Amino acid sequence: MNFWNKENIQAAVENCRFYNFPEDWSSSGFRIWHTDLDKKNVVVLRSPGETKGAVKQNILPFLDNISAIMCTNYDNFKDMNMPTIEVDDITKALFALGKYIRRLYKGTVITLTGSAGKSTTTKMIYDTLEEYGADANLNLANTLIAICWNMTTFDITKTYWVIESSIGNGYVSFPDIAVVTNLAAVHLKEGQTIEGMAKAKSQIFATMKPGKSAILNRDMECYKIFEEAAITKGLNIITFGEQDGVNIKILADKASFEIDGKIYATGKNYIPKYLMYDMAAAIAVSKILNIPPDKTIKKLEDFKNLKGRGETSNLTIDGKNITLVDEAFNANPLSMTSTLEAFGKKYCENKVLVLGDMTEGGDKSTEYHLSLVNVIKTVNPSKIILCGPEMQNVFDILKDNFECHYFENVNKLVPEIKNFINNNDNVFVKSSHATGLYKIVNILKN
Repeated sequence: MNFWNKENIQAAVENCRFYNFPEDWSSSGFRIWHTDLDKKNVVVLRSPGETKGAVKQNILPFLDNISAIMCTNYDNFKDMNMPTIEVDDITKALFALGKYIRRLYKGTVITLTGSAGKSTTTKMIYDTLEEYGADANLNLANTLIAICWNMTTFDITKTYWVIESSIGNGYVSFPDIAVVTNLAAVHLKEGQTIEGMAKAKSQIFATMKPGKSAILNRDMECYKIFEEAAITKGLNIITFGEQDGVNIKILADKASFEIDGKIYATGKNYIPKYLMYDMAAAIAVSKILNIPPDKTIKKLEDFKNLKGRGETSNLTIDGKNITLVDEAFNANPLSMTSTLEAFGKKYCENKVLVLGDMTEGGDKSTEYHLSLVNVIKTVNPSKIILCGPEMQNVFDILKDNFECHYFENVNKLVPEIKNFINNNDNVFVKSSHATGLYKIVNILKN
């Protein structure tokens, strides 16, 4: 459904100007990157000196997908002879457009936040709700402004919108159901505490109405902060975790869940515990929406991990067959520990770890990296490759007991990585995105 027409845009954005618009014009939403363009999109273009929006040269191969452009200066793009929306400020315009369509949406909004597992859980919830009519921001764009332009692309007639949020941006999405996957020390600024982060993420409840639902990981740090914030808003709390007394209990050793006193098996012998937490959050959403748990579990038991978030590939590199586990999109102490433990349990031998710095750990960054030493020992890898300044301390401890190699940065590792790969290796790659180990994944895949 093409929700956007000239009238709706005028109603949403003050002082916008239109050029070259045909009478029957409509659009399916707004995009700010050329890589995301879909049919009938409006693309935001940056004028000289601006940083928000796509670059004109990059969108030229995709003109067939574009219904119009939005910019702050029509003169910069009038040579394109396209329908053009001129606004005073791109950021304010995107906020206005997102909030406008959200005000008119009458369906159910499910918003997720947390330190790890957000994208995976978002995809799981979307997969369970797709048959009922759902949209979701599956493009990894979860900042405040990204939520707004993502909402402009959602179908207003769908029953559900599933929205991933980096922080507790509930005051933009106005959730009916809010999910907190977990909490860990990630994206901490100097002097910021995990308690302060919990309070920031609990703002996901800020615009919720009494009687709506909050889904909380009972096992996460600072649980009480989230619980108190939800109680203050008069929300119904649904909990998941391994503790007794939760609504969705994870039985990790049995790959099963206990819900309302009944055991639901997944049909698998083993599912990584961190994925079971993501599944439990999705099951909790289904429970609120009166979707049978066994139906949701059946849908998710064969869930395929996302690129950069556990995607597994069987590859042949220079005649050597390897299994690559791609966790290179991001990392924090919680996600690093949980995925390493899962890798160690799944693979028995030929385990190669390629680990990079976890950035944005704040004042405790060194402590967080050193806490990985015992986890790595438990994995018992045949080879360890460490990358980044923080990982040097880990290298200094492990080098005497393991085959261990250290590189100051990813650019020094790139030309050497294939020399460390042997036939039948199981290779695990994980770091914060800023460390750049996704480059190693790309090399191994290509």
